[in-house]
Amino acid sequence: MEIKILGGAREVGGSCLSVETDSCKIALDYGIKLEGEPKKLPTDFDAVVISHAHLDHTGSLLSLSKHNPTIVGSEITRDVTVDLLHDMVKIQNEKGKFDYEDHHAERIGQCWWARDAIALSGMKINLQPAGHVAGAKVTTLEAEGKKIVYTGDICTHDTEILKGCKLETLPKRPDVLITESTYGGKVRRPRQQLLDEFMEDLLKTMDNKGNVLIPTFAFHRSQEMAKRLDTAIANGYLPRYNVYTISNLAHKINDYYNHNKQLFTKEIRKQKTPFNYKHVKHLYRTAQIEEPAIVICTSGFGHAGASLRLLKDWANNEHNAVILTSGYLPPDSPLKTAKEEGYFKIEEETFNVKALVKQIELSGHADQNELVEIVNKLKPTRTILIHGDLEQAELLSERIGEMTDVCIPQQNETIDI
Repeated sequence: MEIKILGGAREVGGSCLSVETDSCKIALDYGIKLEGEPKKLPTDFDAVVISHAHLDHTGSLLSLSKHNPTIVGSEITRDVTVDLLHDMVKIQNEKGKFDYEDHHAERIGQCWWARDAIALSGMKINLQPAGHVAGAKVTTLEAEGKKIVYTGDICTHDTEILKGCKLETLPKRPDVLITESTYGGKVRRPRQQLLDEFMEDLLKTMDNKGNVLIPTFAFHRSQEMAKRLDTAIANGYLPRYNVYTISNLAHKINDYYNHNKQLFTKEIRKQKTPFNYKHVKHLYRTAQIEEPAIVICTSGFGHAGASLRLLKDWANNEHNAVILTSGYLPPDSPLKTAKEEGYFKIEEETFNVKALVKQIELSGHADQNELVEIVNKLKPTRTILIHGDLEQAELLSERIGEMTDVCIPQQNETIDI
């Protein structure tokens, strides 16, 4: 059996692994790196198993649409993936010539097997909840007397809307564990402390009648944030305020969440339509905002859309705030420069920042302690670290090196099992 790292080695983005036996070849994820030239991935797979819907795990699927692929993943992952691919087609075609149209995105949905177990020639595949986002799965492969566990993106702590991955349900003593290492070197403060700090910063800005910009991703982070604020206002923890979401894609994904209540916490399951908010209103355009306001909007990294427009409009006012809840910001993100340098540039124009710009990491990824716990509980013979910068992977390797044989592969490296 051979594992080949086709994407996501020593970096975050473009996740794709090939697992090949004498009788079968499958891909684990089929992602894209959102910056730089798209990579050409092989197409000769018997099946492609998708851990979750984020484009860094699904964005290359369009290149399979002209073939007849077998794609395996959860039902909500299928629905959200198709919508995210439609969104990508729209954005790329607006930028210039793109090889794909909407019907290619639809084709991916038609080729999807929404199930938690599948048997291929000489291989069994099982999917179990991974935390992280709705529908995310940990994949177990069994073939040629070997067992491989692939975490995809994983989260073992509970959030307000989603339970973390239950490690006791995962297979023990696999021959190989392939795990993300996004935050392999980082230990976070307890989540409740971070949530308290987040709410305090909101209250301070609201007391000053300021505006709050919360850039998020359309899938899962938008729903989690909107539900958090809706619940806080309903419970009297936050005062009434103009609270808005601006993302048509996030608004559509709310419907999938309402129809898949069984994926969420007990509290969410009790509610009839938990993602129809009482105190958070969906808008189509920034011109509809009545200030002062809290706005949850895309893009999550501030490169475009409502988040970039509002960053430009609101950054120069000391009563306003920009709260970043993602732990990772790419080097070219205007949010990153706003936070670190006190200004940001868009094309040739420089914008000074007087607003509070703060990062409070309410992440859906496991931190170093959680990743160490995964290795400790599963007791793999070998552990392959991917989906993390080299520094993060090395810091994690130092913590787990006495428990398991660790490998931090390079791009296109092949590992014999």
